[in-house]
Amino acid sequence: MVTSCRAPRSAVAWLVLLLAACTDEVLSPVEDPIAEVDPFIGTGGFGFQHGSSFVGAAAPHGLAKVGPDTRGPFGTVRFLHYSGYWYGDDIVQGFSHLHLHGTGAPDYGVLTLMPTDGFDATRTRPEGYESRLDKQSEAAHPGYYAVRLQRGDVWAEMTATPRAAHHRYWFAAGVPRHVIVDLSHHLEGGSVPDAELRLDPARGRIEGRLRTVGSMSGGFGGADVFFVVRTRQPPAGHHVWSGGAAPTTALSAAGGEVGCALHFPPEEGEPIELQVGLSLVSVAGAQANLEAELPDFDFAAARRRTEDAWRELLRAVRIEGGTRAERRIFYTALYHAFLMPTLQGDVDGTYRGHDGVVRRAEGFRFVSDMSLWDTYRTVHPLYALLAPTSARDAARSLVEMARQKGFFPKWPLAGGDSGTMVGASAEIVLADAHLRGVEGLDVGWAYGLLRQAALDPVAPPGGRGGRDQVEPYARLGYVPAGPGSVSITTEYGRDDDALARLAAALGQDEDARLLRERSLGYRKLFDPAVGFLRPRRADGAPSELRFDPLCFCPDYVEANAWQSLWMPSYDVAGLILLLGGVDGFIARLSEFFSRARQDWESSDPRSLAAGAAPRPYYWHGNQPSIHAGYLFAQAGRPDLTHKWVRWVMTTLYTDGPEGLAGNDDGGTLSAYYVLSALGLYPQAGSDEYIVGAPLFPRATVRVPGGFFHVVADGLAEGRHAVRAVELDGVPLGRPTLRHSELRAGRTLRFLMAEGP
Repeated sequence: MVTSCRAPRSAVAWLVLLLAACTDEVLSPVEDPIAEVDPFIGTGGFGFQHGSSFVGAAAPHGLAKVGPDTRGPFGTVRFLHYSGYWYGDDIVQGFSHLHLHGTGAPDYGVLTLMPTDGFDATRTRPEGYESRLDKQSEAAHPGYYAVRLQRGDVWAEMTATPRAAHHRYWFAAGVPRHVIVDLSHHLEGGSVPDAELRLDPARGRIEGRLRTVGSMSGGFGGADVFFVVRTRQPPAGHHVWSGGAAPTTALSAAGGEVGCALHFPPEEGEPIELQVGLSLVSVAGAQANLEAELPDFDFAAARRRTEDAWRELLRAVRIEGGTRAERRIFYTALYHAFLMPTLQGDVDGTYRGHDGVVRRAEGFRFVSDMSLWDTYRTVHPLYALLAPTSARDAARSLVEMARQKGFFPKWPLAGGDSGTMVGASAEIVLADAHLRGVEGLDVGWAYGLLRQAALDPVAPPGGRGGRDQVEPYARLGYVPAGPGSVSITTEYGRDDDALARLAAALGQDEDARLLRERSLGYRKLFDPAVGFLRPRRADGAPSELRFDPLCFCPDYVEANAWQSLWMPSYDVAGLILLLGGVDGFIARLSEFFSRARQDWESSDPRSLAAGAAPRPYYWHGNQPSIHAGYLFAQAGRPDLTHKWVRWVMTTLYTDGPEGLAGNDDGGTLSAYYVLSALGLYPQAGSDEYIVGAPLFPRATVRVPGGFFHVVADGLAEGRHAVRAVELDGVPLGRPTLRHSELRAGRTLRFLMAEGP
C-alpha cells in the first residue's frame, strides 16, 4: 500500500509536509532487504499470542543459532521461552548456541557462554553469573546480535556461520575479565545428564561433548552435541567443575553439572574473542567446521559473509511500494521462514543419521528440526517456489530418515523423531515437493513405504509412523472417538489426498482412486444436528460427551469444532454439500470470521489477558484453520478472500515485538505472510496455489531461469479489491494457478478497484 499526501500551497510547505507527514510513503524498490529485517518481531506477545521467535545470530538453516537465554517478570516459564528469549525480560542468563525458532515447546538452549566481572564458586550456575541487560542497547540483525550487560558493563556481541559462532566481549576499563562456559544449562523442561570437557590453556582451546535431552528430544533419548572453543588470546588461568564439587584447576571434567571459567588479564581497549565450532557428529567435525567457516579472528568478515548469504536469499523477492512497516514485516517473515530446518551435517557432508550411524550426504544437505504438522502448510511450498534447494534438502532428508528407521517422522529434531503432533505430515511435504517440480528425490522408493503405511493391512517392519491409527480409519472411514480422533481423521484425509496426487503422478491409478475415496471419510463425522464435525464411536453413534463447538476438547488437537470444520480444504465441494450449498457454506465461513473479528476487537489484543486463552473462532496463531480465508475463493467468492486475508495481514501482523499472533512454528506464520503478500496461497500436497490479492504494487520473484512478476495495477489506499486477474494479459477465469505456470518471464497482473 502507498499512502497518499495532499500537495500544500507552496514549494517550501510541500517539502515540509513531504518530510513530516509522508514519512511512510515508500515508492522505490527495496534495494537491500537486510536493512528491512527486524529479528525482534515476534519475540514479544504473551501466552497463546507469543511468537516465540529466535532473536540471536544465525545463518540460513544454520546449526549455530547463538543468542541470549533470558528471564524476567515471569521467570523462565516455558510458554514464553520456547526459543530461550522473551522481549519483556530484563536478565540475560547466558548466550547458548542451539535454539529452535517459533515452536510451541522448548528444546536446546545448550552450550552457554557468559562474560562476567568476577569468579567464585557461586558463579558456576546461571543465578550466579547472569546479568541485567540494558534494553536500549539491544541490537539484532541477520547474523548478528549484541547487548550491553550491566554487570561489569560488558558489551557482548556475536555473529554466526552455519556451524560456528564468534563472540566478542568488550569489558569496561578496570573490570576483571572472565568467561563462563556452562555445559549444564538447558531451557526449562530439559537437562544435560552428562557432559565432558578438556582444556588446553596454552592454546586457548576447549573441546568436549554434552548430551541434550529436551522436552521434545527426550522422546528419543536426546542427542550429543560436540564442540571446540578457541580464544584469540590464551587465558591467564582457569577453573573447572562437575557434579556440584568445588571448582579446581584440573584440565578436564566429566559427568553432570560440568563447566569451566576462563580468566583473562586486563587489556585496555581490547575485547575477549572466542569462537565455537559445533558438530552433531564428533569433536573432529566441530574442529573442521570451525576451521572452514572461521579461518581467522576477523569478526567483521564473518558477519559480512553471513549477511551476504541472507542478502542473496532474501533477494528471491524484490518488492516495490508498500509502507515501511509492511516492508519490515515482509522481509522479516521471509527471514524467519529460513531459520529452520537446521543443518545437521559437517562441512564435508558427514552427519549422524536417525539410527545413530554416521553417513555422508551426497547431492543434498541433511537437515532436521522440522515442525512438519505446521510447516507442510506454508513453509515447504514457499521453498518450492523461492528456494528449491531448501525444498530438496528437507524432502530428501525425510526420505533418508525413513530409510534409516523404517518410517517417516512426525517432528524430526536433531538425531531423532520427537513424535510430536498427529498425522503423517511428511508425506504431504514429499508429495508437494515432487508435484511442484523439486528434483533429486527418490520418490519411487518413498512412495512404496508411504503406501505400505497408509494402505497395507500389515504394517511395515518399522511401523506406520504418523499413520499409527490408520487401521480403524481404513475400516470405518474415520478414527473413532478418543484422544485427537476428529483431528487425526481430518489430517489423514489431507494425507490421503496428497498421497493420491503423488500416486497419480507416478501412474498408480488404482491407489490414487482408493486414497481419494478414503480422503472423504471425514464427512462421516459431520452431524447435521449440530452442523460440525464431532467425534463418533466405532458403532457410528455420536460421542456421549456434551457437544460444544467452542470447547478445546480431547477429540480435537489444538483446535475446537469451529476450527476443525475447515480442515478439509482439499474437498471444498464436500464441505459445501455438508453445509447446505454454496450460500450456506459462505454464510458459515463468514460467521466464523465475523465472530473472530468481534472477539479480537472486544478486548485489547495485546494485553496479557488476551493471550491467556486460545482464540475460539479463526485462530491465526494455530494451524488447523490458518488457510480458511482462502476457502471463499475456492467457493466462488474471491472478494471475501481478499477482505478477510487482508484483515489477517493488517490486524494480526505488526512490526513490533508482539507482531505474530502465536508461535511462528518454524516459519509457518511467516511463510503465510510472504505468500499472501504475493497474492498466492498453496494447496499443500499439490501443485496448486489459490489466488488472493497482493499487498504490494509490484513484486519480482526469482524462479529458475529468471524472474516472475506480480503486478497490482491501481493498488492504493482504499483500492484493495481485485476486479480481475490476468496471466500474461489473458484473463485467468479460475481461482487457482499451477506451480508450472509461475515461470520466468511471466506476469501475474491484478487489476485493483475500490469495490469487490
